[in-house]
Amino acid sequence: MHIVDTVKGYLGWCPDSGELRVQKHGGAGIDPINQSTQKNSDARPPGMHDPAEPWCRRYEHTQVGRLQIYAILGIMIIVIMVTLLIGAFIIPLVVLGLLVFAVLCFATLTVTIHHNTIRIRFGPIGIITKEFALSDIVSVAAVQNPWLYGYGIRWTPHGPLYNVAGKDAVEICLNPGKKVRIGTDEPEVLVREIEQARINRTTHFPR
Repeated sequence: MHIVDTVKGYLGWCPDSGELRVQKHGGAGIDPINQSTQKNSDARPPGMHDPAEPWCRRYEHTQVGRLQIYAILGIMIIVIMVTLLIGAFIIPLVVLGLLVFAVLCFATLTVTIHHNTIRIRFGPIGIITKEFALSDIVSVAAVQNPWLYGYGIRWTPHGPLYNVAGKDAVEICLNPGKKVRIGTDEPEVLVREIEQARINRTTHFPR
């Protein structure tokens, strides 16, 4: 009977099962059971995810639109004060409800990179979402938007813009000749992560 099996029989587990297996096979310092697994793990570049796990995330970041939140909160306070002074009318209450809904829908912008898609989500409740396939991306670059482009979902000369704060964004060129801009407060990081995700995808799924 193996030493590992003997220890497990008494304790139910073995704290140094890997070490005992090595000693059992002559103390060569290599575990023949895990040798092939270790080679496959070492061959994978740092940060690269297993393509058999399509759900895994390699990047996720949320940008908060503070200006919109402060503006909406200010309007909400005014509505509440008017309601308290004049009385509970249906119109102020409806306006208040719409403002709360607007905060939940557009207060934040979350960008997530999976192994084969880029997904953007507005607000904590995530009613408005959009996905782009990594296979459709031709190039990506950090850019800045003029202030007049505004916030939210906008149509610009560079294609649709998804933004909640600031001027910084990442411009993605898609096939065939389409462009899209995604607002972010860390454009260089997002560009790097998208490029790395494209490289990883090409490595695992060469055309």
